[in-house]
Amino acid sequence: MNQRTFLLISLQTAALAAETKTQPLELSLSQNSEDLSSPTFKIDPGQDRFRFRLRGLGPQWEEPPDTMNVVVRFFQKDTAESQRIAFPVTGSSEGWNENIENSRYSSQTQSIPIPSGFDRAQIIITSSGSPQSLGVFSIRNLNVSIFSAQNERKLLVDGFNPIWTKTLWKKSGTRPSMAQPGPTFPAELRLIDDDLKTHADWVTPPMPIVGDRLQITWKEAFSIGAGGPTNPIYDRLPPGNYQLQVERLNVFGKPFGKISTIELEVPRPIWQTWWFWLLNLIAVVFLVFLFGRSIVKRRVRRAIRHTRLIENERLRIAMDLHDDIGTSLSQISLAGSHARFKAKDSHTKASIQEMIDLAGNLSASLSETVWMLNPKNNDLESLIVFLSRISSELCRTANFRCRINAIPTSDDIPISREFRHHFVLSAKEAFNNALKHSRGSEVHLEIKIVQSKEKHLSVTVSDDGIGLDETCRNSGNGLGSLKRRMNTLGGTCHFQHPDSGGTAVCLFAPLKQNQL
Repeated sequence: MNQRTFLLISLQTAALAAETKTQPLELSLSQNSEDLSSPTFKIDPGQDRFRFRLRGLGPQWEEPPDTMNVVVRFFQKDTAESQRIAFPVTGSSEGWNENIENSRYSSQTQSIPIPSGFDRAQIIITSSGSPQSLGVFSIRNLNVSIFSAQNERKLLVDGFNPIWTKTLWKKSGTRPSMAQPGPTFPAELRLIDDDLKTHADWVTPPMPIVGDRLQITWKEAFSIGAGGPTNPIYDRLPPGNYQLQVERLNVFGKPFGKISTIELEVPRPIWQTWWFWLLNLIAVVFLVFLFGRSIVKRRVRRAIRHTRLIENERLRIAMDLHDDIGTSLSQISLAGSHARFKAKDSHTKASIQEMIDLAGNLSASLSETVWMLNPKNNDLESLIVFLSRISSELCRTANFRCRINAIPTSDDIPISREFRHHFVLSAKEAFNNALKHSRGSEVHLEIKIVQSKEKHLSVTVSDDGIGLDETCRNSGNGLGSLKRRMNTLGGTCHFQHPDSGGTAVCLFAPLKQNQL
């Protein structure tokens, strides 16, 4: 078995040993309950390299970085003082393809000024980037030249010293066996670091140098990562579902094919949920509704207060007129009666009686006006009582019999002042027409409530007189005003001729008005 075959078997054995590790991968999640969008993951792959990615955030795999180094160490004559210059490599080289044999090497050149007072130099290729570094670092055709003002001298050519007949490279480190010669050793030097606790080096002995600078050239291929526990931290993840995937790699960076996962859900902030905005919209609509309602209520209260003030003022004026003018009219009636008693001329007595009658009529009209202005009478029962009372008084004054058929009501049905006003005046006009023009002896008043879609008040004034022909109804007698008043209330007024004779005036209007 030649040396090259032995080296290949050693490399394959090391790779196989790395792939057969079975230590389980530990994966957990630590999440701050106050901020679920900033999780911390805990990954412990044991002795293996690994890579991870957060699905939902990005498709790219990440591998914890670590380094291996090419080191030039200068020594000072007759002292222990030294100076170290390192050229680190990390990740994977551009032409790396899962193993050394299939990978393409890239060239490197470094020029280093020789520090003043230093006369020896040592070349070191080491895997000691950090205790967690794992991976493969292969160097070929390493050349070292010393340049001075006069000439160039070769210190190493393809890993050999041109003067010495034997190789200068020695293995070193806490585990030297991980430093392995390549097939063309010493032109090819390899470091296969598969142990977190140890490292390996290729080193040369300190070599004398005389000149101004060193120039080092080499070709390299590498795949370097890290193992051991690590804690990836993600800060302020957008809301959504995530999956952390972790995959173990062998020392060459090749995946084992088994992926461990852990699920993570970052909930949406409350202000980004649809129901939050729906509740806000409902709240805004409700507040607008309350605000509008308060404005309407305020306006209604103001209108009611204003209406009451007007009604109270009207009632006060009406009462003052009633008290003042009514007293004066009563005095006029008394004075007229006294004057009529003393008068001896029949013509004078008749004139005085007309004055007395006129004063009485004015007093009665004034009482009716005060009644209609009084807001306490804004109900149907008061209207029915009032219509019954004035019909009796009018018939008594005109020496007519009066029959009243009014259906009593126990419901507190409110009516408007306008409704009272038009209905009272319409009923009085119907009575006056019957008393003045019917030539009869009896007037019949019928009051009832008719229920259809809504409640209506029906008042019928009929007499037993001669009736009214079509010409008389169209020519005047106040009958046209009855229709206008009923139309104002949204009702009707029509005339009938009963079989028994006479005329019936029917007033019909809805109780519910727009203005109460």
